[in-house]
Amino acid sequence: MIEARFGLKCRPFDKHIATRDLYTWPGLDELAARLEMAKAARGILLLTGEPGTGKTVALRRFADSLNTEHYRCVYLPLATVTVLDAYGQLNRAMGGQEVRSKSLLFHEIQHGIAQLTAQGKQPVVILDEADLLRSAIFDELRILLNFEMDSSDPLLLILAGQPQLLAKLALRVHLPFRQRVAMRYRMPSMDETHTRGYLEHHLRLAGRKQRLFTDEVALQLFVQSGGVPRVISNLALAAMFTAAAQAKDLVELEDILAASREVL
Repeated sequence: MIEARFGLKCRPFDKHIATRDLYTWPGLDELAARLEMAKAARGILLLTGEPGTGKTVALRRFADSLNTEHYRCVYLPLATVTVLDAYGQLNRAMGGQEVRSKSLLFHEIQHGIAQLTAQGKQPVVILDEADLLRSAIFDELRILLNFEMDSSDPLLLILAGQPQLLAKLALRVHLPFRQRVAMRYRMPSMDETHTRGYLEHHLRLAGRKQRLFTDEVALQLFVQSGGVPRVISNLALAAMFTAAAQAKDLVELEDILAASREVL
């Protein structure tokens, strides 16, 4: 409905957008720079941010940028699994042999990392939703990454999650793991200028050349969304459906207000 009404070739704000088509803004660029530094230094990087700020899609762009001849990237949304399940998932992703005991899984994972290193490939392991990880897993990760009597970092480990991750790691019991974290980055929200840029960018990708949101509407979108990309997208789409249902040519302020009551 909105495609025909507003002259679009596809629905805008698709979450499956190709990473090359992402809207670039300072928060995303800064994270990209941090990831490049972490890639060179290896070790552990903590990425935190409120829901919807673009952490996962930024990591997907980073993973897409890695040369598969030199890097082996593993993405795992481990969430609330047990230590044994976490080891099993990581072992399968690393191509290890199927074993059942924790000790054998530990050996397989370390062996797989060592083999990749010998082949000239750097492992990159991304653990998403890390704020939901059980406390015991942090200790296991610390032990797992102890190579050559703790004298080398053979891989890059990225833990991504909501701000609760930092609160969890602030507990004294996690001090040994926290001391191994080489880099931290908290994903910010967009400001008003980049909220407007985000809207215009996604509408252009969908084939819209003319303005659809007035300045007043774009400002209200920023206020209602707090500059969070996912919320901007959801609000904008809902407002577009509201406006299209009333056969409007532009999205008006009342459409955004109605969308905020529906979405927020």
